[in-house]
Parts: sequence; structure tokens; C-alpha cells
Amino acid sequence: MIAKEWKKSRSSTRSLNDLVEMGLLHNQELNGWREPEGESYPDPRAGEIVVFDDFFKRGFGIPVHPFLQGLLLYYEIGIYNLHPNSILLISTFIHLCEAYVGIEPHFDLFRHLFCLRKKGAVGGSKIPGGVYLNLHDGMKTRYLSCPWNTSLTEWYKRYFYIREEPGSAMFCDMGYIPEKRVSWTDWPEYTGQVSELMNLIDWSRQDRPGVVGNFLVRRVMPCQRRVHSTYEYAGSQDPTRMHWDGLDKAEVQRLMNELFYLTDDNFIRSDYWMHAFKLGRPAPKVNEYHLFICIAT
Repeated sequence: MIAKEWKKSRSSTRSLNDLVEMGLLHNQELNGWREPEGESYPDPRAGEIVVFDDFFKRGFGIPVHPFLQGLLLYYEIGIYNLHPNSILLISTFIHLCEAYVGIEPHFDLFRHLFCLRKKGAVGGSKIPGGVYLNLHDGMKTRYLSCPWNTSLTEWYKRYFYIREEPGSAMFCDMGYIPEKRVSWTDWPEYTGQVSELMNLIDWSRQDRPGVVGNFLVRRVMPCQRRVHSTYEYAGSQDPTRMHWDGLDKAEVQRLMNELFYLTDDNFIRSDYWMHAFKLGRPAPKVNEYHLFICIAT
């Protein structure tokens, strides 16, 4: 099963160092990554997990954000079971909560918006990318618009190994095909907080490319555990940044074109779109109240 589902990796030391140069991956000494050494299928060592180049282009990072760890535990899947666009979806949600609402990512809000589905025919699936996140019925008009780049091909052939903390929820059984569970499509039981949070967001001044463009410009990885949340972002010397150098508009546009089908490059900054929160532009006091409610209950 493993040999049939997986292909020999095309990741190399050179391609991984390219991710380092792009500010998407820490250097080998710090992150402990290594390229596959000619294996026909993944064979991680103790303490390693299997990840994909394209995850890091979509906001994934090590050590993994507790919210992403919680989702994997809740859905009972491994990180490699997700498609790169699902990683981007989670990154966008985390950054939306932190940078545009001023709260930690909210589990019930996520479940209110999204469900998990199995890719392929009934009863069948793939190991890498075998499940994907999708908006619940009725949520497409209530969430951020999303012109996905759906032409991503052979991403599963670009995998490598990286160290992760003991006891993480990443799963290492490379033959694991998740079975559909009731939890995949469950709605949250208590919706009061969710309704309040949905009303806090000015959806008319948000779009998904704009949110993604913001975490690219800030050079933070939303799916990475960080020393503080993005609403406390302090600027060019912030310790959560993956790289000290900034990105010019052309480079941001190039990265965005890999992720979305865009017809307008003015998303990078328009006064129409809502500005992200940071230390110099804190979230409104009303959001602090809701943050207390979310944590306390």
C-alpha cells in the first residue's frame, strides 16, 4: 500500500535551501530537516515527520501551531493526509482571527465554517492529500472569497523529513488512510460565541488573498507556534518573522500568483481593505472582551 501510494521524492538539499533563502524554512541546523536519500517511499527516522515543500509556501511551520495540532487530533488524521490548499485555508483562518479579529484562532468558529471531506470515490482515498477542508453548505457567501490555484500538481512528490517535538499530533504511519467520522461534518453545539464572532468581522472589507498577502508581507507562518500572536506584531524586528528582510511588491505578487488566480494586483494595499492589527494598531477594546469570553468558557 505504501509503495503504491507514495512516489520517490523530488526534494533535494538544493530545493530545501531555496525554501530557506525564501524565508519559508529555517536552516538545517535549526530545524533538523533532511532530504530523502533515494527511498522509494517515505521512511522517517524516530522523531521525524514527513512534510511537503508546498506546505511551507502556504504558512506551515515547525514547531506546529497548537491550533493545527488540535485539528489533527480532532479529525484523527496525519499532517500528510491534508492537501496544500487545506494548509493554506488553515493558515488564512489563523491569521484572520489573530490579525483582523484580535483573538486566538477559535475552534468552534472553524467548525462552524468548515468541514472535512474525503477525496475520491466512496470507500477509497489517497494517503497524501486524501482529505480536504471545505466550507459547510451555506457558508460560501459568509466567508472570504477564494480564487484558489487548483492546478497544483505532483506536490506529493516533493516531501522531506523534519524534526518535531515528541508527542506531537503529526502521525508517522505512512500507510494511514483516515476513515470518515461524524466529527468531520459536525457543527459546534454552542453557537452563541460563534454568532458574536461572525458579527465582529467586517466581511465586506476582507478577502482571502488580502489576508494571505498580509502574512506574507509580515513574513510570519500562521501554522507555526510563535512567541506571541500576530495582533502583537511589532514590525520588522519582530521575533516571529522568518526573515529580517522585507519583500517588495513584485515578490509578493509572484508568491501570491502561485497560490491564487488573481486578475488584479492591487490587493497588496488598498485603503478599502481592512488593516491588520499590530502593537501600533491594537484591536478595539470590544475584541478584548470577546477574547476573554472565548478563553474563559
